[in-house]
Amino acid sequence: MIVIDQGKAKVYNLSKDGKEVVLGILQKGDIEGQQHLFKQSENENFVEAVEDTWVCSINRADFQKLLQKTPDLSLKLLNNFGKKLVAIEHNSVLRNTLDAKERILAYLNDLANEQGKNEVKLELKKKDLASYLGITPETFSRKLKELEKDGKIEVHGRWINVKR
Repeated sequence: MIVIDQGKAKVYNLSKDGKEVVLGILQKGDIEGQQHLFKQSENENFVEAVEDTWVCSINRADFQKLLQKTPDLSLKLLNNFGKKLVAIEHNSVLRNTLDAKERILAYLNDLANEQGKNEVKLELKKKDLASYLGITPETFSRKLKELEKDGKIEVHGRWINVKR
């Protein structure tokens, strides 16, 4: 298991044909790989820093001992699991119920709400963000331009002003 102490990283998997599928973004305080602390299994996901990043890690045996000594850690870990499940469910709803343009706008609105401001910075490369949203990079670029033409957003490189 790793914990992001500082920076940001993307979590991705590789499809059978070798295509990278972005599963999410890790930020300070986020955890990846906690499922392997409870059940011995192979990790199929990869983590790649998208900026300078510091991480802490712990193996399964050491973690099991730590849980016995600090039960409040279990509660914090369960809360983190819950947060991750909600994010996965939300992304699944986006992918399955909205068209590409609506998906992008919903993602940008979520990002604006999360960051507490209308001007947001895209943390991922556009191709990675497209993968995360379940669309092609070409569709992502085309729909971003349509959203800008519709007056819903203003794009300035990696910065996007979300009009609400």
